[in-house]
Amino acid sequence: MTSIPDRRSIVGIDPTERGLAFVFFEGGHLIDWGTWRDDGNELALLDRLLDGFAADVLVLEDADASGCLRRPRVREMLRAMARHAKRRRRTVTKVSRQEVRSHWKQHGAKTKYAIAAAIAERFADLAMVLPPPRKIYRSEDARVQIFDAASLVLHAFDPARLGP
Repeated sequence: MTSIPDRRSIVGIDPTERGLAFVFFEGGHLIDWGTWRDDGNELALLDRLLDGFAADVLVLEDADASGCLRRPRVREMLRAMARHAKRRRRTVTKVSRQEVRSHWKQHGAKTKYAIAAAIAERFADLAMVLPPPRKIYRSEDARVQIFDAASLVLHAFDPARLGP
């Protein structure tokens, strides 16, 4: 199993239309990942993640970064999550999705699937949740957001690890 150099408890979150996708690193190692359904209260889901994993650090997409393609509702949700985590005395790290994509493109991964596959190579435990490549006529598989959350954490704590 590959790790990250930071030894704190880190949870990375990617909001989806269905709820939240997350990855959890502790002591530098990938411990857990998955998706949680949204019950209408994203902050309650965030509390469950922060408390359940005793996370010190929350990694989110930067809703205010130039090039952010999120809809206004999701942008506000990301901002609210950051404020909420700070009130709960957690360190919040925001990452520009555009920077993450740009870095991967420099290393040949131009699609979300290619990025997910590269992450699955580094974290073998995630290989079992890697969905097949998306067909143009199909919706994106919900499991892809797990890899989106992982890419945020990897970029935040070890940008050199992103590339091949």
